[in-house]
Amino acid sequence: MGNAITYLKLKFSLASPLAIGSGNDSVTDSDVILDSADDPVIPATALAGAIRHFLAAYGNLDDSFWGTIGNSSDGKAISSRIRFYDAVLGSDHFITFRDGVALSSKLPSELLENEMPYNKIAVDGAKFDMEAVETNAEFSALIELLNASEKEKSDIIKTLAAFDCGVLRIGSKTSRGYGQISISWLGISEFTLPQDRKRWLDFDQFNQGNEECYSEITPKLKEFSVTDFADTISLKLKQKGAISIRSYTVKDISSADYTQLSTNDGVPVIPGTSWAGAFRSRFKELSADPVLTDKLFGFVDTENNEQQKSRIYFSESRLKNGISKMITRNAIDRFSAGVKDGALYSEITCYDSCCDLDITLLKDVEETEKCRIIIAAVLCDLSNGYLSIGGLASVGRGIFEITEMKLNGRDVTEALEKCDLSGMMGDEVSE
Repeated sequence: MGNAITYLKLKFSLASPLAIGSGNDSVTDSDVILDSADDPVIPATALAGAIRHFLAAYGNLDDSFWGTIGNSSDGKAISSRIRFYDAVLGSDHFITFRDGVALSSKLPSELLENEMPYNKIAVDGAKFDMEAVETNAEFSALIELLNASEKEKSDIIKTLAAFDCGVLRIGSKTSRGYGQISISWLGISEFTLPQDRKRWLDFDQFNQGNEECYSEITPKLKEFSVTDFADTISLKLKQKGAISIRSYTVKDISSADYTQLSTNDGVPVIPGTSWAGAFRSRFKELSADPVLTDKLFGFVDTENNEQQKSRIYFSESRLKNGISKMITRNAIDRFSAGVKDGALYSEITCYDSCCDLDITLLKDVEETEKCRIIIAAVLCDLSNGYLSIGGLASVGRGIFEITEMKLNGRDVTEALEKCDLSGMMGDEVSE
């Protein structure tokens, strides 16, 4: 085998916040990993792990290419022929703070003795906060392949296409709206040694501005479709009333006690965690099957040291064309009809916005057809106002109407309006 070296260079921007922890908790429970210049960095291990896991999941992992540790047929270790380099920042950035909490969601059959059947109540010890790199930050990364076959190159490019279409993401909480990237440029540079030795020695793979040394192959990313791996549901929604997804990191406490969760540029957002929590609770209720719910939405069982990654992904939604208002409320004593001491608070919330929501349902989930039909029923509940998002649902917050629904690019809004579950999820619309 000749000595061939291939470099793949990609430039990408964050299509959603990136939560990639350093293991430190100096500022929050999970601080973003930084380089020596205090800029966010994506470690090579994060890229390598995501790509290797993806190829293994779809049966394209080749140990002779990726390497082994004494697990080959003859018991010898095999050196990897693929090398990853850290993805480095190439633009301005902003590190935001996000709050989170786990909420209870139990069926009557799951309640313990004397346990009240309340949902959306915070689980003890499940409150946390974390740092995340805000959307639109730009990075560049480098992948080096040694003596790679055309199939091995194609597999890596296919994996990069999975990143670009949102099936594969980086960091933590990837199924809950974090870690999605958009690849703006992909280039390839190939050398055969010793023939290209002079050109290879002059080549500087760490030079961030050497695109002229690469042949652009960005269009190759479009040769692979997201539908090879998953079904995508694209929704356009209209907010009916107000929403309450609170951020407790308020810059000016003189203006309000709480504000609607927003990006650094002031755009209100609904995080994927809020969508996933609402959908999971209603899916569990409609299916009456906690096991199937765990298989689809994932779970972590700390007592038995068991866990499973979610097979359904939710995007983060940016609220547009809305109106921000400050609402001041107080609690009233129902016996005296007077205000309660210490119960006055102000909240900045958002009214009458529009937003988009993308849901990715992986095709390798168990009982796929059953899951698709139940998800369709959950969408009907959402569109008809029976499923609310965020807090203060009991006073009319978080109600949406779906104005457009597409499944894998095909418009199925008519089926949604009829609550035709099979038509919504792929079959022809029933008359």
